[in-house]
Amino acid sequence: MGGFLYFTAVRAAEGRELWRTDGTPGGTTLVKDIVPGTGDSNYPEKYELTSSGSYLLFMARTPASGVELWRSDGTGPGTVLLKDINAGVDSSNARTFLLFNNIVLFQATDATHGDELWRTDGTPGGTTLLKDINVGTGSSTQIEILPGFNVAVFQGFHIFNNHLYFVAYDGTSAGQVWGTDGTTANTFLVKDIVPTANPFPIILLSDAINLPNKFIFPVSDQDTRSELWESNGTPGGTVLFKEFLPATPGFPVIFLPFVFTGGSFSQPLFQGDKFFFSAGTAPEGNELWISDGVDGTAAHTHIVRDINPGTDASDPGTPGSYLYTTTDLFFPANNGTNGVELWRSNGTAGNGTTTGTFMVKDININPVPDNADPFLDFFIVNGHILFEATDGDDATETDLFAVDGSFTPLPLKLTDFTVIPKNKDALLQWSTAQEQNSKNFTIQRSYNAQHFENIGIVPAAGNSSNRHAYSFTDAGIVNSGKSIVYYRLLISDNDGKLANSTVISLKLRGNSHWNVNLLSNPVRDNVNVILSGITGAVRLSIHDMNGKTIYTKSLQNVNGQISLPAILQKGVYILEAETNNERKSLKFVK
Repeated sequence: MGGFLYFTAVRAAEGRELWRTDGTPGGTTLVKDIVPGTGDSNYPEKYELTSSGSYLLFMARTPASGVELWRSDGTGPGTVLLKDINAGVDSSNARTFLLFNNIVLFQATDATHGDELWRTDGTPGGTTLLKDINVGTGSSTQIEILPGFNVAVFQGFHIFNNHLYFVAYDGTSAGQVWGTDGTTANTFLVKDIVPTANPFPIILLSDAINLPNKFIFPVSDQDTRSELWESNGTPGGTVLFKEFLPATPGFPVIFLPFVFTGGSFSQPLFQGDKFFFSAGTAPEGNELWISDGVDGTAAHTHIVRDINPGTDASDPGTPGSYLYTTTDLFFPANNGTNGVELWRSNGTAGNGTTTGTFMVKDININPVPDNADPFLDFFIVNGHILFEATDGDDATETDLFAVDGSFTPLPLKLTDFTVIPKNKDALLQWSTAQEQNSKNFTIQRSYNAQHFENIGIVPAAGNSSNRHAYSFTDAGIVNSGKSIVYYRLLISDNDGKLANSTVISLKLRGNSHWNVNLLSNPVRDNVNVILSGITGAVRLSIHDMNGKTIYTKSLQNVNGQISLPAILQKGVYILEAETNNERKSLKFVK
């Protein structure tokens, strides 16, 4: 923030306190000795440091107020207790900060409301309870260790049509989906999907996939229910999509489509309108399924192939490893004979040997068939698919493998989509890294991010593996009298298939401060960044927790969503944005 990296450190004279550095010895200084003397103001890795861009938020502990919400402008006098949320010596443990719609959401506890979601604009008066969902002293927030994850994550954060959806417990049911635009007045119960208090159900909104008019997500009560649900953000539009019966332990896992090279700020569906997922039933076990998202009937959502015949599971894609190409899904699976090997599917069962859904190669046969464990940190280089696996020649080390061919990622690769003011107009710009059978882009505008109208059409390239840049001018919009305007693209192909981009916005009047947000945290694949209020050059960088720069990219006059195709291992990272001599930083988990 402001050219400095903030961190905590221990020194004998002050204990553990807040420090900052500009990267030089002289510029590395103590910000404030919050607990004077040798006492610590918190514990290692407990400060939850985050920057809104103009101020720093963190939690600190003092004998008088406990662990509470603090704010800093980078100076000692400007480092103050923002609000004693849980008054007195009791702690609020303000934590898990999330930048959303120009405010910061976070979890905190007070004696009156329990542990709930709060919001702040960086001022004491603007630091308020978002909503007392579990009315009284009970808590609504849920953080759990999910199966397959090594870190505690919110089960249910998902952004759709400029609203944030999350899972909450109202004291009666822990299976509720709530929505918010960041204001108390518009924080609402969408649906009580799993009416139970114990055990906590799994409503994995972090694995939700956006379709043009709805999103689909996994649901399980960890006992008898294994389902996919759909929602358009309304109670009536939140309904069961597909039920898997008889249920097996676990829950469906959607293989979210993504592109490694070039990036994509949206989720480009497979073959234009499909996505794969894994799901389990008692007759087949956990197997590979496919859906076009229309409904849960067999005509639109069905098992692709019982790879491990009978009741045994093939566990496709475990542990979250897969790669989409324009023609196939590559994934690990176990057929019960060859162990965990590399498989390939075009969405049909085929003859099971060389077409449809089949094993690409039995890699580990040394000295007897065993698991190759293809870990699909997959990416495509010059048409070849590269991945990691073992052929059994070393008990501890893996090897690098390639699938020869001429493979390409999903058809439409939108590498960016931005909007900037230009005199009295709004200039929209986007580009594609490749296109397949594309027809045109319909530009849509909205003043509430809910209802969109068509304002123009730009022809697409059709079929191309080269970069194409596009632009559209929304003339005179600055004089519309509106404070903010939203845009999205409706992408059409020559077969009549349609797909929506995500939504970008342009603030026409009011606060001109710039901001940077993450589309999702934790991050599954590319780091999707939302920029607003940018005028001039901006540099985006990703650093590991040791300060090493992993990725950097410079842009000019961009606002909207940018996908950073940084190849990251699982861990904790810092995203830094710098523009006009001002820096903002966000911590995220891969």
